[in-house]
Parts: sequence; C-alpha cells; structure tokens
Amino acid sequence: MKRLIFLLWCMSLLFAGCETNDPLLPDVDVNQKSAKTTMVPIKGELQSIVNESLNGIPVYGILSGSISHLGELTADKSTWYTISVEMDEQTWTISWEMFGAVCAANGDLLKYTLSGSFNIPENNMSGEVNFDGGTGRFAQAQGNMEFTGYADDPTNIAAMYMEGEGMITNVGSSHGDENPLVAQNESIGKLLIEAWDTHNAEMLTSLFADEFSYTEVMGRSFTDKESLAMYVLGSISGAPDSRFETVSSVANEKYVASEWVWKGTNTVGWQQMGIPATDIYFELPGASIMEIENGKIIWVKDYWDRDTFLQLIGIIL
Repeated sequence: MKRLIFLLWCMSLLFAGCETNDPLLPDVDVNQKSAKTTMVPIKGELQSIVNESLNGIPVYGILSGSISHLGELTADKSTWYTISVEMDEQTWTISWEMFGAVCAANGDLLKYTLSGSFNIPENNMSGEVNFDGGTGRFAQAQGNMEFTGYADDPTNIAAMYMEGEGMITNVGSSHGDENPLVAQNESIGKLLIEAWDTHNAEMLTSLFADEFSYTEVMGRSFTDKESLAMYVLGSISGAPDSRFETVSSVANEKYVASEWVWKGTNTVGWQQMGIPATDIYFELPGASIMEIENGKIIWVKDYWDRDTFLQLIGIIL
C-alpha cells in the first residue's frame, strides 16, 4: 500500500512539472473566449437623429438609446449612412438601405446593415438589421434583429424611433483581427480623404475602378478619371490652404462611409461658380459614402450643404 501511495505521489509531481505546451501532450484550447457561443437574444430601443438631408432624404446621422450586450450607446460614435432610397409614389412608401456601427460605452463597435420601408401616410416603418462583426467583443459577432418604428414628422423626417429584437452569436468570442476585406475597405476610405487632404488628384483617381461614378451634392457626376481630377483640383483652387480632417469612419465588406471637415480660407474664390474671394476661414462638415468592389471604388456620393458653405465664407447671411 505504501508503494502505491508513493507511486501516485511521484506521478502527481511528474504531471505538475509538465508545461501545457509540451509537444507530447494533445493540443487543448484553454481560451474559452474563442469558442463559438449559442444564439442569444438581442433587443433595443433606439432614436435616430438626422444630421444631414439632401432634397428631403436623410443622408447620415447618429443613434442613441440602448441595445442589450452594448448598454447605453455612445451617440457621437453610433452612426448610420444611407446607401439607397426608393419611393413608391402610389403607396407613398419609402424603401431604403443604410449601414453603420453602434458603439458601446467602452468603445467596442457592432457593425450593421439595415433594410427597411416607411409608409408616410401611416407613419409606420419596419425592417431588418443584420449584424456583421465589429471590434472588441463584437469582432466575430453575427446576427439579425427585426424592428418597427415611426418618425417624429413623416413629411419632414428629423428623428425616428425604433424598437427591435432578434438573435446574435459570438459576442465575446476571440478578439482576433477584423475581416481582412473590411480592413482593406477601411484603408481605401481613409486614402480617399487623405488624397483630398494632400491635394493629390492622381492618388485619388487611382482608387477608382475603370468604370465608376462620383456624385457630389450639387448634382454633378463624374465618370472618367480626367474630369474627376479636374474637379478635385478645381475645388481646392478656391482655398489653396484646404485641409480635410476625418471625423469618423465605418466600413463593412461592401461599403465605406467617412465623415469629414473641409477646412480652408477663401482667398481665391470659385469664379466659375460666381463665388468671389472673401478671405474668410471656414470649416465645412460633410460625408463621403462609397461602394467598393475588388479593391476599387465603383461609386462615391459626397454630401455637404451648399447654403451652409456660402454662409461660412460670407457670401450669404
């Protein structure tokens, strides 16, 4: 009996001295965060505020409220951007698609794409939100949520109120790197603003596919790289000290949206547009929303307010 006890004691010492990375031992995943989790409920109550509209269509804005797994949202970092809008004039129903990210208090982002419809006479909206990754504990998150809601004023939407619930998985899973395609698209979006910031038209046009469209708020659209380069240089020429600062940026596997501020001094003016020099410094907010395919931009829509710009440079009161 004493020999048996002594043998067991020796074996315990032997195994206590072994390290878990011993190649003779089987591989064991001790990081439980990397394990797949089951689908769990997610729900939220949200308010959407419109930051910018174009011809009555909300272009981008922020979200506030709370969502389970995130808690109270950080409003200035919880953003949405409109991808497309269609209007059925027979039923007065708007169908739209948007994307963005919601931000938890600790800075973790949960990215989403939303598809929905809004009936103006009934002031009723409904749709679905698809969650697709993010940062931190949402890096591998996947799921969806159905929602319903209404607008504060259905004829002139400035705020929307929504409730939704659904299922999500992989919250809190491995904090690995983001999807490489998302990281690539984020980089392309940053390079676009960097090209504006450094007045590099050649760099900017190199980011586009052979067939593309670049549309800005004035309604002008450019479909070849030579005319786009001329537009870039012409825009900067009225304020030679122009700089572009990125405020926020969000991307998924298909779309990128960047909020920016154009800073400069109107020392030259834009004579071709009837805008004289005023020597006034300005800071104009705006946004660029784009679709990327095979590593190249296939369309961009720039949004900024012309009247705000003219006020900032002293042309109108």
